[in-house]
Amino acid sequence: MAAAKACPKCDGRMEDGFVVDHGYGEKHVAGWQSGKPVKKWWGLKVDKKRLLSIESWRCNRCGFLEHYAR
Repeated sequence: MAAAKACPKCDGRMEDGFVVDHGYGEKHVAGWQSGKPVKKWWGLKVDKKRLLSIESWRCNRCGFLEHYAR
């Protein structure tokens, strides 16, 4: 079993979770894309080959969020 992760701000307990991305009646785990956003008439241009999933952690004491793109 993995050791509990401590908050770097207040030393509270970090819990894992995820950031929700909403779109046209669907919900997905949010992703991270390098570079500046390129807007198109239908939304944003995304290179799916370079899209990284986001791991997210939240402190149960102070609410600090920590994200990692993997």
